[in-house]
Amino acid sequence: MTLTPQITYFALLLAQAAHLLHHRLARRHISFAEVISAAVLCVPLTLALPAWLYMTAHISMIAVQIVGSIWIRKLSPAWEKESATFA
Repeated sequence: MTLTPQITYFALLLAQAAHLLHHRLARRHISFAEVISAAVLCVPLTLALPAWLYMTAHISMIAVQIVGSIWIRKLSPAWEKESATFA
């Protein structure tokens, strides 16, 4: 199976969903990395951009999400006690 923009897009979608769930479970705030990943997901695959550009953006954002999940306690501030009661 070869990589295509559609496959890397779907992989980023899954990585983003899992990472946001991890933020919720770890009670940590999201950062600009999640906003950038969401913006990358909003770029339609029908734009006349080269496939390598889509795949590079998707794979690099997947890597950022993985690193963010591994180091979530160092990179993301914890929720305050008051806001944690609404969970």
